[in-house]
Amino acid sequence: MLRLGLVDFDSSHSVEFTRRFHHAGVDRDQCVDGARVVLGCPGRSLMAPERISGFTQELQTLGIPLVDEPEQLIGEVDAVLILSLCGAAHLERARPFIEARVPIFVDKPFACSVADAEVMVRLAAEYGSFLMNASAMRFNEELLKFRTQLPAGRVLGAVTWGPAKRADGNPGLFHYGIHAVEMLLELMGPGCVRLSCSHSDGCDVVTGHWHDGRIGTMRGNRAGSTAYGFTAYCERGVISISTSTRFAYRNLCRGLVESFSTGVPAVSPDSSLETVRFISAASRSEAESGQFIALSDVTD
Repeated sequence: MLRLGLVDFDSSHSVEFTRRFHHAGVDRDQCVDGARVVLGCPGRSLMAPERISGFTQELQTLGIPLVDEPEQLIGEVDAVLILSLCGAAHLERARPFIEARVPIFVDKPFACSVADAEVMVRLAAEYGSFLMNASAMRFNEELLKFRTQLPAGRVLGAVTWGPAKRADGNPGLFHYGIHAVEMLLELMGPGCVRLSCSHSDGCDVVTGHWHDGRIGTMRGNRAGSTAYGFTAYCERGVISISTSTRFAYRNLCRGLVESFSTGVPAVSPDSSLETVRFISAASRSEAESGQFIALSDVTD
């Protein structure tokens, strides 16, 4: 049984993940075996400090002991979930655990700058530390089934869609838009080299060009329906699927248990770095009236 620690309680994920690991307050089909939360640090928040007290009370109701500082988890747990709502907080939170070689999951967004993301990936490589980050929508049931079965053959192109509400602290697509971005990158695989972003008050449309000539598009909606889904253009057919959030948390938690147990992250740090580059390039393209931006040119 893996002993997990939590850092920063300003996201509902602190409660939602714990409920699934503890088989408490969720339907039976949501429960996840193999890990329990044994310690937590309420921490602080750059975006929503008013949320910490409520989530802290819920976690105490679930029987989670608390500490005052994140470093107090070191030596007491097998792995740590860094759940800060704001991506800009993650480098500071991750560094002591990376240096202590404590396996960590960093919640989305991995970082809000390429520079921060690069430092985390570099440190993890230098110290030989386990590091994983992902949006739960990489683990939605429909996408997982599609990726394991590939009934229509190789994906030649894809379109994903989902909500893209913005929030101060996680700029551009780093807040809600990241879910549809990560779905696109999961479908297409690594290798986006340049992109352009068309922006309006109601939506963002980002079109990426991959190194092998394939094209993938993400639409983030702020008006009308904010449902999730994707269309995959494959070798032997076109498949369009509306995706549900119902099992996304459960499947992510299952992926964490397996990844921590094997030492192999279900989503590689390089993939998380590409996500940050993709969103940072989209923000720059938006600022430059939809000009194509090379991901390799984005360094901040």
